[in-house]
Amino acid sequence: MKDPRSIRLLAMLAICSLCWFSGRASAYNATILNSLARSRDALLTQRVHLQDAAAETQTKITEYQNKLDSINSYLTDTDNALRDVESAMARAN
Repeated sequence: MKDPRSIRLLAMLAICSLCWFSGRASAYNATILNSLARSRDALLTQRVHLQDAAAETQTKITEYQNKLDSINSYLTDTDNALRDVESAMARAN
């Protein structure tokens, strides 16, 4: 049988080892959590910038669509006027 003092010493050594390893695990977990938090914050910032860019692009698309609608309206008016002039020219002959 082993000496009770050596068993106590082994038990104390085991407890110290567990505490040391759990401390390292806690530090490791804290490092991981900090890294993940920084990644999350960076992604949230990127998301805001992308939302701003999307809104700006949508505004430009709306402006260009309005401009295109106006141009197409002018084209339709011009085509109608051209057809009227050509029709009048045909009747005059």
